[in-house]
Amino acid sequence: MNKKLIAAAVASTLAAPVVYADGHLGITPYGRINNAIDIRDAGENNTVDVSNVSSRFGFKGAGDIGNGLTAIGRYEFATTTDKEQNNVADLRLGYVGLSGGFGSVTIGNQWSAYFNHFGTIVSPTYSLGYYLYSSYAGGPFRTSNTIKYSNSFGPVSLDADLRLNESGEDNDVAEKLNGDGFGIGVTFNATDSISIAISADSEENNDTDIVDEETGDILGTAAAEDTDRFGIAGKFGFGPAALHIGHQTTEQGNFEVDHTQVYVSVGIGDKTSVLVGAGVAEDNGTGEADSVFLGAYHNLGGGLKLYLETTSVTTEDAGVELSDITQTLLGMRIDF
Repeated sequence: MNKKLIAAAVASTLAAPVVYADGHLGITPYGRINNAIDIRDAGENNTVDVSNVSSRFGFKGAGDIGNGLTAIGRYEFATTTDKEQNNVADLRLGYVGLSGGFGSVTIGNQWSAYFNHFGTIVSPTYSLGYYLYSSYAGGPFRTSNTIKYSNSFGPVSLDADLRLNESGEDNDVAEKLNGDGFGIGVTFNATDSISIAISADSEENNDTDIVDEETGDILGTAAAEDTDRFGIAGKFGFGPAALHIGHQTTEQGNFEVDHTQVYVSVGIGDKTSVLVGAGVAEDNGTGEADSVFLGAYHNLGGGLKLYLETTSVTTEDAGVELSDITQTLLGMRIDF
């Protein structure tokens, strides 16, 4: 067979949903390849690499089962795209559910209710805006062992999740929530250019065993304090510009972290935009982290974007600087 015909057949298969013989179930493949020149300045430790930036590949499925109901499911895997090693690295999303006039109910590993509302406003960057939101203040991206309900009521959208994880399975960096818990997120779209979001989450942390380092014997149990999070954020559009602003508080026992983040985005023509931001996170143990951010993005079309992101993050404890790290990404990203 002609090689051009083979290539065209493969391309059309990837581009169009796959429909089973009964005509009800459609499966759509999708993905993202995001690679960047990664420049890091951390004092005496300076590096320049090509890095994979959250590349992924997945499938979305939907099937009409009658009576206004639709079966839904999704698989999404993190992929390694900067080197030939363990290409499929991790499960990002994996859930199954049912949707209809009542909204949707899904079960599995999925985006948290907290992030879907508060997090999407205060973490709008491709990569480098995550530190204060997630690493310092403990804001989640995805959550495992989760049952989630989603719905919209006119200008209001809602997500509520329940996590059943008494076994205390370890989670990766994107899944901050470990153990039983629940969360809720609500967004009110006042106009096409004004959105207000509120999110809350409560996490029941699992007790941990105290182990003798020499013998390995369990000496007792350390009770873990529950963690509560609350965030409020807004996005306000002004023509080609938009302001993102939000504040979150994370409490665990007597320990508390407050995080405030501000971004301003400006569109330059139809294909180019600039994003600038700053944030501060403080804990009542005298720790503090400050960040500044600059991003520039250009859409070449065909799903391909060129971008620059650079951030500087400074951490302190009791007024003494612990670290000052600058990271820059010069990247290419294609979504399909």
